[in-house]
Amino acid sequence: MSADVRSIAAVIDWHAALTNYRDGLDEAMAGVDLEIRRAYDWLEEQLKRWQRAVRDCEEEVVRAKAELSQRKFPNWDGREPDCTVQEKALRLAKARLEHAEEKVVTVRRWLGRLPKMVDETFTGSSRRLKSMLESDLPNALTALNRRIAALESYAGLRTDYAPAPAALPAPAAAETKGAADTPPAGAESAGADSAAVPEVHSSPLPSVARTGPVGEGRS
Repeated sequence: MSADVRSIAAVIDWHAALTNYRDGLDEAMAGVDLEIRRAYDWLEEQLKRWQRAVRDCEEEVVRAKAELSQRKFPNWDGREPDCTVQEKALRLAKARLEHAEEKVVTVRRWLGRLPKMVDETFTGSSRRLKSMLESDLPNALTALNRRIAALESYAGLRTDYAPAPAALPAPAAAETKGAADTPPAGAESAGADSAAVPEVHSSPLPSVARTGPVGEGRS
């Protein structure tokens, strides 16, 4: 089975893109897990808050009832005093208590529903995605690394696939040298003409002036 690979750089870019995708997906999954954890923590905090509010409202209702009971005692003339303010305070305290109790029920209901909703909408899909991130994608990156190494090794053996060498001007220098060794036009005829002229060698000894007749000076 042959593969028509036109660019090793494109395969390397693909490997880099897969690596960036894995890193980004890891961060996204961690962010979603953190948000779910924050939702649980927020609901638990709200439950504690409204439970404290229920206790405070219960104490407020007790105080309002006590004030109303004290106000209902008849005056020295036998008439009952006006209890409108105390009755209103008691109604408000009871309303606040009822509101806090409803919030406690609502928060507890969401605390019970949230795990099921997370399992149905997120846990199953995220488990498959995490399995791909932890096993499939690393294996794919490892296999791709091997393919890139094999392609680079093959490109090094095949001169037609390998990149051009850095020392390309060398043949041009050889041509220049050959051109320098070749005599220019007309040099051959000039050399032939110069070969016809006898070469004159000067004697390395200085010339001696002869003043007497030939044969003088000899002993």
